[in-house]
This record gives sequence, C-alpha cells and structure tokens, in this order.
Amino acid sequence: METIRSTNLTKRRKRQEQSTPDFVLMAIILIIVAFGVVMVYSASFNYCTGKGWAPTKLAIKQLGLGAVGIIAMLWISFKFDYHICTNRNLVRLFYWGSILLAASVKVIGIEANGAKRWIQIGGIQIQPSEFVKLAVVLMLTSFIIRNKRDMNRPINILKGWLLVLIPTGVVVVLGTNLSSGLVIGGIGAVIMFSCTGKVRYYLLLIALGVGLIFGVRYLASVTPKGEDPNFPIINKILPGYRLDRIRVWEDPWTDPTEDGYQPIQALLAVGSGGLFGVGLGSGVQKLGFLPEPYNDIIFAVICEELGLVGALLLMLGYAVIVIRGMAIAMRAPDFSGSLMAIGITSMIGIQAIINVAVNTNTLPTTGMQLPLVSYGGTALVVLLATLGLLLNISRSADIEKLQK
Repeated sequence: METIRSTNLTKRRKRQEQSTPDFVLMAIILIIVAFGVVMVYSASFNYCTGKGWAPTKLAIKQLGLGAVGIIAMLWISFKFDYHICTNRNLVRLFYWGSILLAASVKVIGIEANGAKRWIQIGGIQIQPSEFVKLAVVLMLTSFIIRNKRDMNRPINILKGWLLVLIPTGVVVVLGTNLSSGLVIGGIGAVIMFSCTGKVRYYLLLIALGVGLIFGVRYLASVTPKGEDPNFPIINKILPGYRLDRIRVWEDPWTDPTEDGYQPIQALLAVGSGGLFGVGLGSGVQKLGFLPEPYNDIIFAVICEELGLVGALLLMLGYAVIVIRGMAIAMRAPDFSGSLMAIGITSMIGIQAIINVAVNTNTLPTTGMQLPLVSYGGTALVVLLATLGLLLNISRSADIEKLQK
C-alpha cells in the first residue's frame, strides 16, 4: 500500500515538473512590457529634462517595477496553486479589504490631477482600485462555484450583480475613478453572462446602459460648466469636471484650451503619425502639448511615432492575450479556473479598449492606463501578478492533459 502511494506521489510530481504554462502568452506579455519601457522613455524624455531630472528617470523606474511584476508573475505561474484563490474566507477577506482600502482614499488619499485615487505608503503610491478589479473576479468566482446549480435563479443573479455593483459604487463615488468602475462593471458582466447565458437580462442591461449614456449626455448639455449647486447628489456621482469632459466629447474644439485640450492634442498625434509614424523618439506632441504623455495618453504617442502599423501591432498583441486567455478558460481543469481566466482576460481586454477609445476620442477623457505599457506602479505590478494567475491556470490545464 505504501509503495503504491509513493509511486502515485512520484508520478504526480513528475507531471508537475513536466507541465508548463502557456509560453506564447508569456512571451507576448514580456514583449509588451519591454515595449512599454521603451515608449515610456520616449514619451517622458522631454518631461524629465524639463523637471531637471535625468532623462531616463521614469523609464528606469518603469523597468524596475516591470521587473518586480515579472518576478511575481513567474513565481505565481510556476509555484502557486490557483485553487488557493477559491478559499471562501481568504476571498472574502481580500474582497472586503480591497473595498475598504478603496473607500479610505476619500479620507487618506493623495490628490493628483484633481482626483484622489492613490494612497501613499512609505515612498510608494498604491491605487486600491487595481486590487478591487482582481477581488471582484475572485469573489464572483467563489460565489458562482457555490451556487452554480442555481445561478439562473433571479435571486442569485441579483446577488452576483450586487457583488459587482458595491465595489463599482465605492470606486466611482468615493474613489472618483469612473474608468476603473467601468472596467469592474465590464468584468462582472462578462463573468455573469458566461455562467448564466440569460440573454434577456443582458439585453435589458444594454438597454439601461444606452439609456444612461443618453441621460448623462443630456444632463451635460443642460447644466452649466462646473458643478451645479442645485444638484448636490449628481455632483457626488458626476462631478463638474466629468460633465465638462462629456460636454466637449462630441466637439473638443468648442473648448480647445481647457476640457477639449487633451482630446485635441491626442487626435493631432494620432493623425500625424500616418502609416509608419515619424520615427521612434521623433514625436512632437509629447514636447509639452500632451499632458503626461507617458501615462494614460501614451497610445497617442505610439500612433505618432510608430504610425498605424505600430499601433495595430500593439493591438494585435492584446488580441493574442485575449484569445489565448479565452482558450485557457475553455481548457481549464475545473469551473473555478475557467471563471478566473475569463475574468482576468476580460480585465486586460476592457482596459485596452477603453484606453484606445479615449485616445481616439471615441469615449470621453478618463484616467485609464494602457495595460502593461503606461507608466504606473501599482497597475503594472498587480496586472503582471494577475496574469501570473492566468498562466498558472494554463499550467494546471497542461497537468490535466498529462494525466490523460
């Protein structure tokens, strides 16, 4: 009996040693991160010299943060077991802890560009909304696994959506972070639809979303610039600066020096790049025209310097991540792995779509970073660690294949 048990253990260890994560996905992630460091250097060179810093300061910091994130990604890929993330108590602690951290931004957060979204811990700025995104993926997965036989019941669909709407409300209202709220809502919609398949509920959701968009646009058209003291509740949900951005969305040239300034400069950068761009490092719009060109608006710099071809290659990279991620979800060894993979994949896909849409003025200006490329500490490290979880699921799928 002991010999059989020892033999089974040896076989299991051998399968674990032979199993590998999705190396194509890993390679694409590493290529995009490396590309991001190069583009951060190109976009921040003039900004850094203007501040009296070394021209490579932000690029080196991005490289260091990327290295930390990659180490975390590799460790999670090879040494972690994603089933730990299905532990009900751990998931609840992470979920409510993340929400509490996001809510605390209102009190102890530091302000940047007119918004409180970060918490300073030592010399590090943490953006709690990045943790909330992952927390929603894990909490929804845990909830659905416990109720998978009855997930089509209206009460469970309602409970699932509450798990999405609570953190979304906290991030949007208290954290003044509409873009992250959109991502969290999008992640929730994708996961909920994937496990229920109730088309009528999501047609209703789409109808409500379209109605909300038209309602907000109307509100922006009839209210004065800035906050209206007659509508204090609306001011909490849609502060004056948000309505101002929506107001100039259709025609930024109606306010070219203030709210329309950033979308105009981004469009000029995108349009001036042509097919192949003006050359890496040779862009003009980053030279004091684009605000913080190394951050949310870096896609416009990519379009100007590398042209339509460079932008499409980057978007192809994101498409590969999404396709490989969904393939991992389909071949995951269990339902929890599938749901996590779907949530993580939708997270990066939605973020990329929103950022590109903002840079091309398809959506109003909002603070959404370009995944793996934009300069940013918490976002880059947390996203790479999260992608490590996706790679770990792919490795578990490979173990399952070796067992057959």
